[in-house]
Amino acid sequence: MTTMQPKALMSDRYQRAFTIAVIVLVAGWHVAGAGGQLLHNRPDYSSFAFQCAMWLIMALAITAGSVLVLRGAPAWCPAWTVAVIALAASTAAAVASPASQMLAVNWSWGTAGWTGVLVLLRRRFAELAAFLTAEALAVLSVQVQDGLNRTDLAGFLAVLAWSTGGQLAVVAGVRALDTAAGRAAAAARSEHAARERAATAEIIQAARQARWLALQESVVPLVAELASGTADPGDAQVRIRCATQAARLRRLLAEGDDVTEALVHELHASADVAERRGIAVEIETAGPLPQVPEPARRVITDAAIAILTAARSQARITLAAIPAVTAGIAAGIAVSFVADTGAVIGLSAARGEVIIEQQQDGVMLWAEARWNSR
Repeated sequence: MTTMQPKALMSDRYQRAFTIAVIVLVAGWHVAGAGGQLLHNRPDYSSFAFQCAMWLIMALAITAGSVLVLRGAPAWCPAWTVAVIALAASTAAAVASPASQMLAVNWSWGTAGWTGVLVLLRRRFAELAAFLTAEALAVLSVQVQDGLNRTDLAGFLAVLAWSTGGQLAVVAGVRALDTAAGRAAAAARSEHAARERAATAEIIQAARQARWLALQESVVPLVAELASGTADPGDAQVRIRCATQAARLRRLLAEGDDVTEALVHELHASADVAERRGIAVEIETAGPLPQVPEPARRVITDAAIAILTAARSQARITLAAIPAVTAGIAAGIAVSFVADTGAVIGLSAARGEVIIEQQQDGVMLWAEARWNSR
């Protein structure tokens, strides 16, 4: 599991739960609240069938809105399409209500507002405020057309405060819960990342310890031979063995450094011993280089140590990125070696993800190690 997964999983889980809660609230209001009021005031409508048709249209709008929000925050066009359909049906139902009893028998105002809350819940708050304002103005315009008096205006303001206040409270509550869920998810992500860093550090430490023990197995016998006199420091082969082990030790120390271009850093550490022997070593890079994993770096530096140890007077190492099909992305790295070894060195042709090629031209050895990320 990546460090981003806990946050994504927790946020999605909580937001989906909050969305389902709002869907249940809106659907429950439309069925029990608006539907109950519609049936209770059935004798008061001039056309009960028309009111039922508007109720069905709004039920379809709620269904469509529920599908949209369950798939994620809907885009502007589908969200507002559903909201406008609900607003139009609500206004039509209000116009068809008895003029003197519109506020008392109008079942659609609340449902239209809740439908807007449903589809605009996680869009900008200004959009929801604009919708609720448009809905209130539509109902007010119907009252003005029917003849607005002081009592009707007071009733309108009371219904507006009760209905819109509840809707805004639900929106505020859901957004507060979203924020709390995001904080909890961030805390989980931080804890997961800390555990992952600790586990990675343990793995790196164990691997480094294993390499140190492996290096001891080759260094200790050499030191013992030198101490006992069985190995002659004047022997060329003994000097090569000493240079090889010294270069490997320096590489092991370089692997513990926190640097951006680890391969270049380790190659410089490996070349230090050769330079101390008087070998002129040049290390050049061509452009930005990709990050090379540690196993591949060890194969490349093993080849470098073997070549630098055998070099007589000079060696050049060039690192260049292997371009990918997509511009600007490196697919791998090619490391070229040129040295006057005087003889062919036994380098493995392929080790893991690294392919090594070599050619000998007189005393000059040319080799190339290629690592591909794919």
